[in-house]
Amino acid sequence: MALALGVLTQADLNEAMKLEKRRQFEEERSKRIFNAKQRLYGLDLDALEKQISEKAKQRRIEVECEKRYEHQTQVMQDAIKAKELELGKHKHAIECDLNYYRCRYQRKDQRREFDLNDPNWIKNSQPVRIADDDVNLGISSAQVFPGEDLGFKERRQRQREQQRAWLDQQVIERKQAEECRLKADKILQDSIQSRDKRLEEMANSSRRIRNEIVDSIRHYNSEMAKRKSEERAQKKKENNEDDMAEIYNMLTSDMLTENPDVAQSKTNPKKKIAYMFRGMTPEELNQFRKEQRQQMLERETQKRDEQLMDKQWEQYALNMDRELMLKQLEMKRKKQAELQEVIEYNSILAKEQKLQKAYNKNVMNINHVSKEFYEQFNKTTR
Repeated sequence: MALALGVLTQADLNEAMKLEKRRQFEEERSKRIFNAKQRLYGLDLDALEKQISEKAKQRRIEVECEKRYEHQTQVMQDAIKAKELELGKHKHAIECDLNYYRCRYQRKDQRREFDLNDPNWIKNSQPVRIADDDVNLGISSAQVFPGEDLGFKERRQRQREQQRAWLDQQVIERKQAEECRLKADKILQDSIQSRDKRLEEMANSSRRIRNEIVDSIRHYNSEMAKRKSEERAQKKKENNEDDMAEIYNMLTSDMLTENPDVAQSKTNPKKKIAYMFRGMTPEELNQFRKEQRQQMLERETQKRDEQLMDKQWEQYALNMDRELMLKQLEMKRKKQAELQEVIEYNSILAKEQKLQKAYNKNVMNINHVSKEFYEQFNKTTR
C-alpha cells in the first residue's frame, strides 16, 4: 500500500499492513460468498486435479514442441548459413575465374569489331606499297622512296617481344641490382669525381691549346695578309680542283650508286640506317618469309588452345549449373519433408484440441446456471 507521506514511522507501517490484510480478507470472503456454485454445491476436487494435470501436461507438451521447433529452426538456420557461405565461396571463386578469363581472353583489343574503334587504326593500317614487287602498283607508279619503313609491323612485333624479354630479365635482375646498389653508388661517386677531375684537366688543357691556337692564328693571319695577293691565283686553281674532286666523289659515292653495304650500322650489326637503306637482300627476304610462316603456325596453335580453353570453361559452367540444380532440388525435398512433418503434427494437435473441446462441452460444462439464480442474492458480504 502506497502512502503519500514524506516520512513514515513504524506505527504507520503496521497500520498500513493491517489495512492491507483486512482488504485482502474482504476480497477473498466476497469471492467465496458470491460464488454460487461453490457456496451451494461445493468443489469437485477430482475434476479440478484432473484439469490441473491435463493443463500441466498440455503446457509441457507445448513447451517441448516449442523447444523442438526452436531446435529445428536453429539447425535449419545453421545449415542455411553454412550453405550460403559455401555458395558464396563458390560464387567468389567462379567470379575470380571469370574476371581472370575476361582480363586474359576478352580484352578490348581482342574483339571482332575492335578495328572499327581502334584509335591507332591509321598507324596500324596497311601501307600503300607492301614491297617493291607489289602487284597493286602500275607501270607508272613510283617504286622506291627514301625513308620508307615497310617492315614497321614486324619490327614493332620483334621490339615488343624483345621488350617482354627485357622486362622478364629486369624482374630477375631487380633483386641482384638491389644488392649491388650500394656498391654501384660508390663506384658512381668515384667515377663522377674522376670525371670531374678529368674534365677540369681537359678544360685547362683546352684553354691552353686554344690560347696557343689563337696566337698561331694571329701570326698566321699576319703572314697571310702579306702573301694574299700572291696566292689568289693559286687559291682559285685549288678551289676549281677541289670542286671537280667533290663532284667526282659525289658521282662515285655510295649514296648515288645505291650500295646496300652502306646501310649497315657500324655499331650494331643487326641495325640498318634508315636514310641509307636500299632494300632487303634475298637472304633477308627468305628469313623474313620463314619467320612469317612460323608466326602463322604459332597463331593457329594459339587459336586451337583458346578454343579448347573455351570448351573446357563451357563444360565447367554446365557442371556447376547441374550441381546447383541438384542442391536446390535436395533442399526443396528436405523443406517439403519438414513441412509435411509440421502438417502431421498440427493435425494431431487439432484432433487433441477437438477432443478437449468435446470433453469440456460434454463433461465439464453440463451444469448451466440461469441468470435469475444469481439475482436472488445480495450484492454485499454483510
